[in-house]
This record gives sequence, C-alpha cells and structure tokens, in this order.
Amino acid sequence: MKKRANKSPYPIFSKAEKMRRKSKFIGALRLYLEAKRLAGKDVEIKLSCLFSLGDVYRMTGEFGQARKFYKEAHRLSRALKRDTDSTDALVGLGLSLRATGRFKEALRLFDRALVAYCAGKDAAGQAFTLWAKAGALRIQGDVKEAIETFKKSKRLFERLKDPAGVGYSLTGLGGASRVAGRYGASWMYYSLANSLFKESRDTFGVAYSYCGMANSLRMREKFRESLEYFKKAAANYKKIGDRVSYAYTLWAEGTAHHMLGESKAAGRNFKKAERLFKKTKDPRGIIYCMIGTGQIEFKRGGKRKAAAILKTALKKASLCGFKTEKGYAEKVLDAIEKNPERVPLNLA
Repeated sequence: MKKRANKSPYPIFSKAEKMRRKSKFIGALRLYLEAKRLAGKDVEIKLSCLFSLGDVYRMTGEFGQARKFYKEAHRLSRALKRDTDSTDALVGLGLSLRATGRFKEALRLFDRALVAYCAGKDAAGQAFTLWAKAGALRIQGDVKEAIETFKKSKRLFERLKDPAGVGYSLTGLGGASRVAGRYGASWMYYSLANSLFKESRDTFGVAYSYCGMANSLRMREKFRESLEYFKKAAANYKKIGDRVSYAYTLWAEGTAHHMLGESKAAGRNFKKAERLFKKTKDPRGIIYCMIGTGQIEFKRGGKRKAAAILKTALKKASLCGFKTEKGYAEKVLDAIEKNPERVPLNLA
C-alpha cells in the first residue's frame, strides 16, 4: 500500500490569512485549525496558528476559545524565550477578558505589556496596547482618560504610517466622544474612520464605523437617518459573522425604534441582542438590554415591573464595576420615581 505524503500546513495557513484579510472569519477558522493540526513539531507555524486562532475567535465573539489559544501561545512563546510573542499573547488575552467585562484584569495585562514594549522599543506594540487599554478605560467608565489614551494611540499609529491602526483609534475616539456627550466630534471621528476602512476594504472596520455613525445620528435625534446606517452596519456584520458587534447594533437600533414610538420593533431588537450577549457572555451588553426593556415596560404603564428590571440592571452594573452603565440605570430609576414625565430613553 502506497504511503500518503504528509500535507504541508503552510499553503493552508496562507489561504486562511487571505480569508481573514477579506473578513471571512468562519472559513478562516477551519483552515487555521487544520494548519495547526498539520504543524506537528514546527513551532513557527504552530505559534502563528495559535495567535490567528485567538484573534479570529475573539473577533467572532468566542472569547473562551480565544483565551485558550492566547494562553497556549503565551506558554509556547515563554518556552521558546520569545519575549515579544509572549507579550503579544498577553495583549490578546487582555482583549478577550475586556470583552467579557473583566476590564480590571485586562488593564493589568495591558500595563504589563506596555512596560515590556517600552523596554524593547516596540512602537507598534505600544500603539496597539494603548488602543486596547483605552477601550478598557472606556468600559470602566473613565471616559476622559480613554479619550486621551486613544489620542496617544492614534499619534503613534500615524508615526508608524499604519492606516488600520489610525482607523481603529478614530473609532475608539468616536465611541468615547459619544459617551462624553460630544456627538459632533463622534460623527467626525467615525466618518474619517469609515473613509479609511473603505479605502483599505476592511469589512469589519466599515461595519464598525457605520454603526458608530448611526449612533452619532441617534444621539442628535436623527432617528430615521440612524436606522439607515444601522442597516448598513448589520449587513456587513452578518457577512463576517461578528455576533458581538452585531448585538450592540441591534441594541442601538432598538433604542432608535423606541425613540420613534415603535415599541414592538424596539422590544424585538432588545430580545435578539440579549440572546447574543448571553451567548458571548457579555455582561455589559446584557445590562444595556435590561435598561432598554425596563424603559419599554415603563412606557407601557408597568412602572413596578420596569423598576424591578432596572434595579436588577443597576445591581449587575455595580457588581461588574461598570460606572457608565450604573449611572444610566440610576438615572432612569430616579426619573421613574421622582420625575416620570422626563424618563431618559436615548442612552449613549
């Protein structure tokens, strides 16, 4: 019987990389797993597969799987005494923790990585980690510090002539500016990012910036216009299978429907979004949906039920340490009790 020749992992890995660049994440995952299986004792290709698997699982909302591969990459890098790779794995792990609300652990990892990148004079590593840290600061509710950190990240990416890095720093500035109440600045940052992403054909970036533009319009009470941009974002997210970002798009779109008096459509959006947030174990997203559901119940006349939902959201936000979301829940609850005519509905 003729012995079958061993298949090389390199062409498979190369094909996976091409799919990933086109934001075809689900197909890329299958190929990365196959390349890793074929890697055998080839540590170079194995390490590349581990990082790529961590990145793509994170992009598609499989944060537990992402953590598993980043941890394996960290162990292998340490064993090979490859300090830069070891630090890169810590940043990936931090991003996976950040996505499930564990921002304090994430911030510790990002600070540890920044020390290592500064010592090694790795400007690209510093820029990316500053971007990651800024996102964690925003989730923590330290919006002013998040904006300053996103600006530092953007300056470094500009110096490195990295348009993708600049684009993602701009989206970070857009989101943080919106939470800070600077809606015009938010639109400007997201629009600039959208142009960059279209130029580089980055499907994820295009979707993310469209969603940000929609939210900027929503906060300026241009609700019908915002729905058009939410549709564009959702169409792109569906293409790439990003459940996390799609869930936030559904929530924000639901809020726009609610502001237009379309409670049924809003309720459907919140339920769909909450199901996705539960699947991806995103407590912050769940809290937003709970607040939205509480607002709908109050508008329908169910004051007691609305208050119960909002109190649960408030407790959850407090336990998780989400300052912004805790403030939102408190604000809505306080208005229900003291000023029911002015209950805030359009949250940033």
